Amino acid sequence: MHLISAATIAITWFILATTVKDAAGFSSLPNVVTMKKSSFRLKTPLFLHQNNNNNDDDDEDTIQTEQEQLNTKRRSILQKALLLTTTTPLFLPHITNAFDGGVGGLGKTKPEMGIIFVNPDDISTPTSGNGEIVTNELISPKAGVPVLVSFEAPWPTLRSSSNIESRDLANPEAAFVQVASLSSGQKSVTKGGDVVLKKEFFEETVFGSKGKYGAYGSPTDIKVKRLPPSSPSTTTTTPNSPTIYSITFTTLTPAMRESERKVYISTYIINDQDVFMLVVGSTYNRFEKRESLLRRVAESFSVVEAPKSSLKKFNTKKIVMEEEDDE
Repeated sequence: MHLISAATIAITWFILATTVKDAAGFSSLPNVVTMKKSSFRLKTPLFLHQNNNNNDDDDEDTIQTEQEQLNTKRRSILQKALLLTTTTPLFLPHITNAFDGGVGGLGKTKPEMGIIFVNPDDISTPTSGNGEIVTNELISPKAGVPVLVSFEAPWPTLRSSSNIESRDLANPEAAFVQVASLSSGQKSVTKGGDVVLKKEFFEETVFGSKGKYGAYGSPTDIKVKRLPPSSPSTTTTTPNSPTIYSITFTTLTPAMRESERKVYISTYIINDQDVFMLVVGSTYNRFEKRESLLRRVAESFSVVEAPKSSLKKFNTKKIVMEEEDDE
């Protein structure tokens, strides 16, 4: 509820008290009686009655003038008080949280997920989150080729123009797709020929200022661990299984509170140019309880490049510009 400004009232009464005190000098003349002009009289000491009639008329005119000045000043005081109380805001301005919508209240922009749909107008129907396989046809930004991206969605899923996410509406568990271009300095190659993404890659993409976890400040204590492939006898691992990284970090909430989290990031590299990622995780304390489910979702991630054809590559720059115009 809005409250009347106590400071405004205090200032108003201070001005009134000070001004009225100054005006009191006009009423300090003894024995002045305010009456109608026709019956205005001056009560004076007895010895003054010895003055002549001309002096009496002069005194009466002087007192009448002073009385009019007093009335004028009183009206001026009331007008000033009324002007002060009507022009000064009587209500406190709406108090907003310091970080509503973003850092410092400046507004939080949409995270840049790097997602480009082959058909942006084909919005898929939201799923109920009963373990359905969600599939979307995307474009690899640098390679310019279409790919099919799919994963198991244990929570409700809704696809927007720039986002694919499955989220538990009652708990912090979530999974979302992100695509980022890969530079030569962000990867290394093992002796076996496996490409390993460096910590710097994740810091600049998923945990960067334009990512979901970096929107309210850069996450800290980021620890990256590449997981070994799961045993084929106990999982559905295939030769085309994703490379999974386990990452712990501390991020900031919209209320600027620290939150320890843990995620699995499943990755596919297309043409050594683009990295398709499925980020699935929860808070650090809940991760252990839900680890089997989170691991299953991470392993279900699949990115399949469309068959080679004689068709020209997609002009991703043109597609991005058209999407921005639509927004």
